Amino acid sequence: MLIEKPRIPLRDVLLFGLWPGFIKNWIYRLRGYRIGRNVSIGWGSVICGDRVSIGDHTSIGFLTVIRGKEIEIGAYVQIGSTTFLDTPYLQIGEGSKINEQVFVGGLQFPDSRFVLGRNCQIMQMSFINPARSIVVGDDSGIGGHCLIFGHNSFLSAFEGYAVDFEPIEIGHSVSLAWGVFVLPKTKIGDGAVVGARSVVQGAIPPRSLAVGFPARVISKAPDFPKDLSDKDKLELFRKIVVEMIQFFKDSGLRCEQEGQRYRVSKPAVGWWRQARSSWSLEVIDGDVRDAVQHPTFGSVDVLLSLWDISDDIRQRLQTQGAVWIEIAKKAQSRESNDLGDEITQFLKRYGVRTFRVSPLPASRLSG
Repeated sequence: MLIEKPRIPLRDVLLFGLWPGFIKNWIYRLRGYRIGRNVSIGWGSVICGDRVSIGDHTSIGFLTVIRGKEIEIGAYVQIGSTTFLDTPYLQIGEGSKINEQVFVGGLQFPDSRFVLGRNCQIMQMSFINPARSIVVGDDSGIGGHCLIFGHNSFLSAFEGYAVDFEPIEIGHSVSLAWGVFVLPKTKIGDGAVVGARSVVQGAIPPRSLAVGFPARVISKAPDFPKDLSDKDKLELFRKIVVEMIQFFKDSGLRCEQEGQRYRVSKPAVGWWRQARSSWSLEVIDGDVRDAVQHPTFGSVDVLLSLWDISDDIRQRLQTQGAVWIEIAKKAQSRESNDLGDEITQFLKRYGVRTFRVSPLPASRLSG
């Protein structure tokens, strides 16, 4: 063969994959890769590319291969073990997660690309083929065992069989249930939901529910999704907080409540002491400004609010070293702590994935 491309880059695995992660980071930086702070690359995992950029706090599991011409992986990304990402142009947005045994590759062209937005998730055992390009918008989820194919090619076009190499577009806040098959030239609108085991080709309108073989729209606005009143949201928020605190307790944490404030602590294990084992959590389901400006508010480690948190209060909390989480706009402070991470992880059970927001400069706030 004139054009050779080994299925698995054994040379890179043997040369780099068996080193500890911190040594691999050092080697990759010497090769010109841009590797951020606190990046973890598991045993046996390798990255092969001409231009590579990996953001801060990103983790890659063991025996994972990432290969392409241009690779751009954002901060706080998680890529599971035994995953194979092989496409010329790969882009993964901040905060996204790819589970174990996900395969991105197959028949492609030199300009093929796979773009995964921010705060997305791809569940295990999914197979994605970006023959031309596959673009997934922010806050979208792809269930396990999904098949997303950018090509339809096997039998001869000269015998009348269809041969397609087409892009696929999946919008923002889209949910593909387990086992969905997406065919070439598909466009799924923002906020759409596709039911399990459905086969999708063509256009699915935004904010609709489609199921079947082939997938057909069975519900859309104003019936889908349901429009919640402020009262409904308040009741749901309070229910989630109760469940979350109970989950923390069942998981071995101590949670003591004083009004809307909780003291969450982790008991010491063994004879050693942990550097940090206790955090304060303020839960606000009303006006944030009134709560924060109350004389008894004091300092807090994490503030969880159902409604909007204004820029000046965000900056104030950031200055105090507090983590803030806002449900209304699905946002959170740029930096987090252990308790904040647990809360954002729990909120994902209800489909709330928060985007990290950089603090505003002081000049903009004063202006």
